[in-house]
Amino acid sequence: MSQRFSAAAAKVRRFLGSRLFWRIILGLFLFEALWFVCSAKYPMAFDENYHFGLIQLHAHQWMPYFTAQPVGAGSYGAIVRDPSYLYHWLMSFPYRFFSLFTHDQTDLVISLRLINVALFTLGLVLSRKIIRRIGVSNALTNSLLLAFILIPVVPFLAATINYDNLFFVSVAVTILLAIRIQKGLEHKKVDALALFWLVITALFSSLVKYPYLPVFVVVVVFLLIQFARYNLMSRTGGQSFVRSLKTLSWLKRIGLILLCLVALGLFAERYVDNAVKYHGPVPKCDAVISQDECAQYGPYNRDLFFKHNKPASFHPNVLVYSWEWMWGMWYRLYFAISDTYATAPPLLVLAWLGVICAVLMLVGILLRFRQLFSNQPGRQLILWIILIYTLVLFADGFGSYKKTGQPVAINGRYLVPFLPFIFAFGGLAWSQLLKRRPNIKVAAATIILGVMLLQGGGTMTFIIRSSDTWMWPDPTVRRINHDVRSIAWPFILGRGNY
Repeated sequence: MSQRFSAAAAKVRRFLGSRLFWRIILGLFLFEALWFVCSAKYPMAFDENYHFGLIQLHAHQWMPYFTAQPVGAGSYGAIVRDPSYLYHWLMSFPYRFFSLFTHDQTDLVISLRLINVALFTLGLVLSRKIIRRIGVSNALTNSLLLAFILIPVVPFLAATINYDNLFFVSVAVTILLAIRIQKGLEHKKVDALALFWLVITALFSSLVKYPYLPVFVVVVVFLLIQFARYNLMSRTGGQSFVRSLKTLSWLKRIGLILLCLVALGLFAERYVDNAVKYHGPVPKCDAVISQDECAQYGPYNRDLFFKHNKPASFHPNVLVYSWEWMWGMWYRLYFAISDTYATAPPLLVLAWLGVICAVLMLVGILLRFRQLFSNQPGRQLILWIILIYTLVLFADGFGSYKKTGQPVAINGRYLVPFLPFIFAFGGLAWSQLLKRRPNIKVAAATIILGVMLLQGGGTMTFIIRSSDTWMWPDPTVRRINHDVRSIAWPFILGRGNY
């Protein structure tokens, strides 16, 4: 019996690590995301109307940023000094192209959603490359990424017109380039091409979404430490850089230098100028435009309302907020949400399985911390990026909590670009702990993935929790979603709200 079980487990393990299984995962992810593209009514909840509106504004000019606040643009905040503009400018070009053929909003929205699906898919492929590069097996990598795409918010975000999709790609490219440079330093070589591309990527990515800045800082500090570790901060490092640079053609050298100067100029125009004039990287809305204009901007108006209605007895408590933060992050990874921001709770089994797996991953990482990260600079870099980014995210939220008295802007989607790597560390830890029990590893992975697939993973949570009003006003779309909901509903355990 045990021999047959071992033989079956070995076959499953080979399948999990196969290229075919990875293609199935990609196919499933694309199916999920495209279901949202074709089903979910505009605007999808994660600020899709905000991003689509800014894309339309950028389509009226060729400059990547605004030199003056556009008339009537108060609902988008102080965009004249907002550093997160590059996604909207880049997306304005396909918008202009599609507008040559149609002015129907639905067609334009679906076209831009498809580009966002492509961006997220690229981020997924690059994340897999990183996970494999830090020493995770094919079977474990594929299993972890299947679990990742079965988190309900993941395909939902991928199908949304949102700068988080380009941010996902930016983070992955940054990590890949940093690891490539570090590997070269181990052999006393400075990879000039990778270094140039890292600088260019980091500067431009900072203009996609300003929360990229902690990633930027960690990568810079990490590489400075690595340069010092291998004694390449001296003339030796400079000579190695020059030798590497000379291997490139004159055209490539000139192109890289010009691109680097453009990126540096745009970065300085936004961040340096903001720091000098407004004493911070992202100025407050009413420091740039009038309060009346800012009142049209949703987040500003929300915070102002909460601030004016904050109870006199309110005292910020970091422990209370920490619980609210963790609960909010978990809830908003597994919930369903409509175009009107009406929410429906997560499906019971799927959501609590996520809690159990998160606790187990944390325990595994703590138990194998030294073995996971000792003499593993690539893993150390990713760990520091996750820790610093999460700490900054938490501190920013706590700052808003102190001002408003409310736990605002807590969204699990903010951690989506980093979840594949968190999963990788947790999965690797348990793979090491169960090294002598490979059959248990295969059985555990199969059960977890099976439960996620059968209990509302991915798009299914949205389908089951939604109503017809959440869908495009198309009878075919609504009928198909209704039919799938009626078929899947009896198989979901613990369907009630809680």
